[in-house]
Amino acid sequence: MNKNYLKDIYIVIGTVIAVCISVAILYQYPVALGALAAWVTTGSFFLQVVHMIRKRDTTGVSLGMYAALFFGVTSWTFYGYQMHDIPVMTANGLTAVLAIVVIGLKLYNERPIKQKKVKAVRSISKKQFS
Repeated sequence: MNKNYLKDIYIVIGTVIAVCISVAILYQYPVALGALAAWVTTGSFFLQVVHMIRKRDTTGVSLGMYAALFFGVTSWTFYGYQMHDIPVMTANGLTAVLAIVVIGLKLYNERPIKQKKVKAVRSISKKQFS
């Protein structure tokens, strides 16, 4: 087995252990467990968005999925507001903002480039070096 695969296995095992410990400790405190779940989920999504920004690669991103995600987490945000559930409202609100960022990155990174400008730049470059 290669080192990266072993590292991935250790991450999964560590995550399962962390879930078991968190649920065992916070089972009697559902608001605390919900808050922890919300922050971990939002945090992991944030890390993925940072990765997309750094790599400038959104080719594997489904625009439809992120649009649906935005719809869902925005609905959850307003549900949390109506129910006065701050963890639900805050985590989903932040995730909605991050989903909009991903949608914007997807549209920006994969926008069509006009060929006329590329040809004009090439002809200018050829003139400068001639």
